[in-house]
Amino acid sequence: MSGLLQFSLAAIAVLLVGHLPGWLTVRTLGGSRRLAVALAPALSLAIAGLGAIGAELLQVRWSWIAFSASTVVTLVLAVGLRSLGLALPNVALGPVSAERDAPAQRWIWAGAIIGGLAVALLPIAQAAGRPDAILERYDTLFHLTALAHIRSTGNGSSLTLNSIASTSGVPRSYPAAFHDLVAIIPSIEIPILLNASVVVLSTVPWLVGIALLSRAVFPRVPWAPPAAATVAAVIPACPLNLWVHLSPIPNLVGFAALPGALAAVTALWSALTQSATPVSDSALQRGVRARDRVSTSATGRDPAARQTGARNVLAAVLLVLFAGIGLTLAQPNVAVTALMLLAVLTAVTGAPLWREHPALAVLPILAILPVLTLMYTPAGSRITGFTGGLRVSLTTALMEIGLGLLTVWPMALGTAIALLWWPGLVVALRERTLRWVGVAWILIAVLYLDAAVDSPANLSILYFRGQDRLAIPLAMLSCLLTVPGARAWGCRLERTRQAPHRLRTRSAAAIAAIAVVLVLTSIPARAENAAKNFDPEYPGRGRFLQADERAAFAQAAPELRNGGAILASPYSGAAHMFALHGLHAYVPVAGTALTEADLQVIRAVPIAGRSPQKCQLLEQQGIGYVYVERTLYQYDNTFTPISQGGDDLGEVVFTTDHSRLIRVDCAGAREL
Repeated sequence: MSGLLQFSLAAIAVLLVGHLPGWLTVRTLGGSRRLAVALAPALSLAIAGLGAIGAELLQVRWSWIAFSASTVVTLVLAVGLRSLGLALPNVALGPVSAERDAPAQRWIWAGAIIGGLAVALLPIAQAAGRPDAILERYDTLFHLTALAHIRSTGNGSSLTLNSIASTSGVPRSYPAAFHDLVAIIPSIEIPILLNASVVVLSTVPWLVGIALLSRAVFPRVPWAPPAAATVAAVIPACPLNLWVHLSPIPNLVGFAALPGALAAVTALWSALTQSATPVSDSALQRGVRARDRVSTSATGRDPAARQTGARNVLAAVLLVLFAGIGLTLAQPNVAVTALMLLAVLTAVTGAPLWREHPALAVLPILAILPVLTLMYTPAGSRITGFTGGLRVSLTTALMEIGLGLLTVWPMALGTAIALLWWPGLVVALRERTLRWVGVAWILIAVLYLDAAVDSPANLSILYFRGQDRLAIPLAMLSCLLTVPGARAWGCRLERTRQAPHRLRTRSAAAIAAIAVVLVLTSIPARAENAAKNFDPEYPGRGRFLQADERAAFAQAAPELRNGGAILASPYSGAAHMFALHGLHAYVPVAGTALTEADLQVIRAVPIAGRSPQKCQLLEQQGIGYVYVERTLYQYDNTFTPISQGGDDLGEVVFTTDHSRLIRVDCAGAREL
C-alpha cells in the first residue's frame, strides 16, 4: 500500500473514531446535531481514554474491538439516562437572526476557509515531502514510541503509559487519550498514522469548534462562524503550527477540541441563564428563539416543568463533566484552561442573576477550585516542581502579545490579525453579553506574560511556564474577537463613506484583496518554519534521522530483531527504530529516567571491548548492539561514552558517514 493511500485511509479513520462516538452519545441524550458536533471530539477522547484504562483493569488488550465496546457501553449508559428522563436541553446552536447568507456568499466563505487551510497545510506538506516524514522534535519520538508500545503490548492506559520513559518499564501515568484513539487503527505505518492523525485532529475540530463557538457568542451575526473559522485557519499560533514548532501533540489535540466544548458549554449555560431570567427581561422578548432555550416555564410554578428543567440541567452537567474527562485525558493543561474559562463565563454572565439565584454564584467557585488546588497544594507537585522553559524580557513578551507575534510561528500576518482583535477586545469589554470573552482574553494574556518572563508569581506553572501552550487558547479567543473587531472597523468605514453603493463595493473588494495578499505573504515564513523541523538537513539544527542511516537500519532490521536491545543516545536515529521496525532501544525516548545501573552500562561502553566484566554488564542488561552516532539531534554529556565505543566491541553491522552499528560480542573481549 502506497504511503499516500495509507495517509488518506488513516485520515478518514481518525476523523471517524475522533468524532462519531461522541456525536452518537450527544444524539442519544437528545442533543441537537450542532451540539453533538461541538462536543464530539472531547467525548470521543473520553471514551478512548477511559476505555483504555478499563481495558487494563480488566486485562483486556486495547484495540479497535475494545474501543468499540467502550463506545457501546457509553451509548448504553446514555440510553439508561434517557430512560430515567434525563435529556439535554433543546439547544440548537443555530443563528438567532432570520438573515441568511446568500448562496454566492456561502461559496465565497467556503473558498476562503479552504484557501486559508491550503495556505496553512501546503508549506508543511512540501517541507515534509513524504507521508512518513518524521518531525525533528524530541516530543515526536515519545509519541511514535507510545503508539508502537500500545500496538505491541495492547496497553494504552493513562495510568501506566509513561513506562516507556523508563529502561525497566516502571509504570507511571501519562495522559494517553490521543494515543488510545489513534493506536486502534491497524495496518498503517506508525509515522504515517501519527502524521495523518495530527493533521486531522489539529484542523477539523479547531475550525469547526471555533465556528460553533462564534455562533454561540454571536448568534445574531450570520457571517461570524465562517469569518472566525477563516481566521482560525491562518492565524499563526494555531494547533497545526504548534505541532511543527514543538510537537506537544496531546496539548495541541486537546486545545483543538477545546473551542467546540466551550461552544457547547456557552450555549447550555446561556439556555440555563435565560430560563432563570425574569419574563420581563427574558430572552424571548429580545428575539431569541424558544428552541435555543430551556423552557421558561421551568422557573414557574408547574412542578412537572421544574422537574423536567432539573433533569435537563443534570443531563447537561453530566455530559460536560464527561467532556472534561476527555480534555483531561488528552492533556491536563487543556482541562485547566477549560475550567478557568468556565469560571470566567459563569462569573461574568451569571453575576446579574446572583441576587435572585444565589446558587449560581457557586459555579465559578467550583470551576476554579480544582485549578487552585493543583497550584497551591501537594496535589500538583508533579507539575509545580518544574523548572526551566523559554524566558524572554518583559518588553519582548509585551510586544508578542501586543503585536500578535506569539511565540508559535510569529509572522507579520499575526500583526494584521491583531488589528482586528484589539478593537474587538474594546467592544467586548463594553458590551455586557460579550464581556466574558474580553475578560477571558485578558486572563490568558496575563498567563502568557507570566510564562514568557518566568514570573516569580508562577501563575502559569500548570502550563510548565510554557507560553507556546498558552498561545493556542489566546489565539482561539483572538479569533472570536476579530468578529466584533471587524464590525467596529466596518462601522468606522461606513461613517466615512461619501458615495453609497459603488464605494461600498470598492471598499469591500479592496479590503478582501489586502487580506488575501497578507495571507499569501505568510507562505515564505510558513515554509521556512516547516523546513526547520522537516527538511532532512537544515543549517545549525541537529537531526534525529538522516536518510542513509534510515536506509541502513531498514536493510538490517530483519537480522536485528532477535539480537537484543540497541544502546544509543536517545538523541540519535536509533531511538526511532522501535516505531519504525520494532527494534528495541535500551534508552527508548529523550527524557528517560536513568537508574544507576543504566549509567554504569553507558560508562562501560568505551572499555567493554577489552574488559570481559564490562562487556558482560552489557549482556546482562540485554544489550546486543551499540550505535555510535556523531551527528546527534542534541548533545547530552550523559551519553558521551556511547560515542567512544570502538570496533573491538564486535562485528560492525553497518557504517554511514556519521555512524556505525556494532554487534556486542563478549567472546572477543580480552583484558589488556
